[in-house]
Amino acid sequence: MRTEVRPNPNAMTRTMNTLALAACAHWAMPAHAAHPLLTEDTGTQGAGGTQLEITYDQSTTRAADTRTRGQHLTVVLSYGLTDTLDLIAGLPYERISERGATNTRVKGYADMEIAAKWRFYEEGPLSIALRPGLGLPTGNEDRGLGSGHSAPSLFAVMTHAVDPWALHLHLGYTRNFHDGPGQRNHIYHASVAAEYSVSESLRLVADASTESNPELAGHANVGSLVLGLVYSVTPDFDIDLGYRHGLTEPAADHTWLAGLALRF
Repeated sequence: MRTEVRPNPNAMTRTMNTLALAACAHWAMPAHAAHPLLTEDTGTQGAGGTQLEITYDQSTTRAADTRTRGQHLTVVLSYGLTDTLDLIAGLPYERISERGATNTRVKGYADMEIAAKWRFYEEGPLSIALRPGLGLPTGNEDRGLGSGHSAPSLFAVMTHAVDPWALHLHLGYTRNFHDGPGQRNHIYHASVAAEYSVSESLRLVADASTESNPELAGHANVGSLVLGLVYSVTPDFDIDLGYRHGLTEPAADHTWLAGLALRF
């Protein structure tokens, strides 16, 4: 019989770290990077434009005699206040199962994020944006679904696009106010992504990223590599598929990615 209890936090650190990174997967217009990438881009929705994005990530991690499976569903709404300024809100739902000496499972809403993206520079193929954000403690900390505190962040983003290529650089910082032992207070992120437009409707994408491990124990960084594609069914409707491979121990071993984005 399955027991519904809080998972062992040590055994599930790698999956939770990956889910936290997945919550940072960003959303933008079709000419720029989007899910399944982790790297942000400078694209905005345009004044009055709205985008609804739904993404699903499924990760698998093996450690000793334990197998952990994480399912992460995120709904993101972006709205263009001006041509260069978006407001963004995202709410993730997580389901994490651990199989080993005992079977455990936890599911529920995780921490919500609200953010803004401001593209303040654009000259030829180069554009630069800032993305301040705030993680809200909407997830249940006792069940391992939330941090229990707000988490402000600031990211700088650069995009260089010359058809058929687009390159994106993403650097950022998140303040972790967790007062428990064994936690890092300063989380740094760096990632780079590339896109290649095979046609007007199909893009091949790749992404490499590293982020500070929130846990002091284990490898200092959570590193991963993503390969995927984005297909535009119509100019306002995209679907995507991808695969993320963990490069360091805190990252999930394997993660399959899928999503859709609808603009109106």
